[in-house]
Amino acid sequence: MVGKYDLVIVNGRIIDGSGNPWYKANIGIQDGKISVITKSKINGEIEIDASGLVITPGFIDIHSHSDMGLRNLIYNKATYRVMQGITTEAVGNCGSSAYGWTKKYAEKYEERLKKFGLEYKINWTRLSEWKKKVEERGYAINIAPFVGFGTIRTSVLGEEGEGGERSDIDERELNEMKKLLREAMEDGAFGMTAGLEYDVQRNAYTEELIEMCRVVAEYHGLFMAHIRSEDEMLIEAVKEFIRICREAGVSGSISHHKACHPNSWGKPYETIRLIREARMSGIDVICDQYPWLKVAVLNVGEFFRTEGEEEISSKEREKILEYMKDDEKWRKMKEEAIKRNQMEEEYIEKKKRELAKRGTPFRMPWNPTTYFVIAHSKTHPEYVDKNFTEVAKLMGVEDPWEAMRKLYIMDNGETTVAEGYMREEDVIEIMKAPFTAISTDGGTEDEPKALHPRNYGTYPQFLGYYVRERKVVELEEAIRKITSLPARFLNLKDRGLLREGYWADIVIFDEREIANLATYEKPCTYPKGIKYVIVNGEIVVENGKHTGKLPGKVLKYTR
Repeated sequence: MVGKYDLVIVNGRIIDGSGNPWYKANIGIQDGKISVITKSKINGEIEIDASGLVITPGFIDIHSHSDMGLRNLIYNKATYRVMQGITTEAVGNCGSSAYGWTKKYAEKYEERLKKFGLEYKINWTRLSEWKKKVEERGYAINIAPFVGFGTIRTSVLGEEGEGGERSDIDERELNEMKKLLREAMEDGAFGMTAGLEYDVQRNAYTEELIEMCRVVAEYHGLFMAHIRSEDEMLIEAVKEFIRICREAGVSGSISHHKACHPNSWGKPYETIRLIREARMSGIDVICDQYPWLKVAVLNVGEFFRTEGEEEISSKEREKILEYMKDDEKWRKMKEEAIKRNQMEEEYIEKKKRELAKRGTPFRMPWNPTTYFVIAHSKTHPEYVDKNFTEVAKLMGVEDPWEAMRKLYIMDNGETTVAEGYMREEDVIEIMKAPFTAISTDGGTEDEPKALHPRNYGTYPQFLGYYVRERKVVELEEAIRKITSLPARFLNLKDRGLLREGYWADIVIFDEREIANLATYEKPCTYPKGIKYVIVNGEIVVENGKHTGKLPGKVLKYTR
């Protein structure tokens, strides 16, 4: 025991992340690590009095998109993340990573960023090079990088229409994909992720994924996937994921597990049973979820394109509003949107039949007028959770696209929709399972741009609403789900628990006060109740304010 520690935390109740009941003790931190946990009096250069507060390990988010759009490099304070207690995040999710690509893919990615007003020179291809960039700039929290299957597959085959639409690939192409994957694993990737409802990735047969995951297994790595379907073929998609893990010999996590369409409601009772049975048979499969009833939120303008635009940006929304107010421009823009949607539906039906021949499931079409539901309308809040076909009936108009137009104009271009919505009974059923971790499916920025409240308040939503108010699980079990459970899955041997010798990633909060304040109307609102967040022994949040410190590390997978 040293005479004076760098930092001490005294008088608090420790919930150590193991699931054990809380106990009272003091924590001494030295050189970024927990040096001592003791009931004896200790002194430090800095002392935090945690009287009346709970001390826990830092929260670990295994499903983050903070690398998307190079946000780790641009918004390095990770404000959205650390203010809700996150000290470690896994990136590269849903098959999309900011590395593990070819030079040609990197050039295309750079051009795409320019359309969104981001000028950034991408002069790397490998994870090791990206890691160096992040470390040079500094980052507020720790990062566990995964490599994306979609990034790799698109790098080798091209986008859909350029080769990425193919399901049958040759041995040379598969070997090129494996080469990129091996490079990432050699550079310290934790494993591979996939987004099997998305372009290019959705076209891969199950056998292709098994082959790729066998490479991951060579490094004792992990596989995380946004599965093939979260609606009508949810059960088949879970079975496919378990099959991949079993045949490839990898540990896996089903990302943001949910039933997000009425035709899948009630199915989590079966999917949780399937995961439990897989675990009993020796397959290391878990899942994560976010504690919300709506899926990703987007502006209605994203259904449309103005002349010459292939992708929507925030600046384009003003143009779309202008086009909607002009009858002729609206007619052309609507016709183009309907045509694009019809082409997508035809493609999905074709691929569904093709992949079904080999037992690979496929998602249903995401029709803008029937699949998406209103997340926020400032002029008509009564339309929330209704699709545009239902809104059209309430408005007394025949065409749901016209209902969309009317509402968007009334809301001055601020109408948002969700890609599906869940039943709370299903959310709770998944949450209660001992193998379910809590994740955000969000990302990092330092500016208020989010559309979904999960970006600001996932962990306070879980701890405040589902734990304190709904009493779905005890607080100690809740803390395990957001600390040692994800740490165990990620094979982090010195994080996720409050133990002597572990890195000092710590959250101090008031369990009576902690609450999410973000809503779909005002998603960019910080939570309350989190007093301190410590990353690698450095105070990053102090009395609810970001200190500006950047002590995070890019972690390397340990086998």
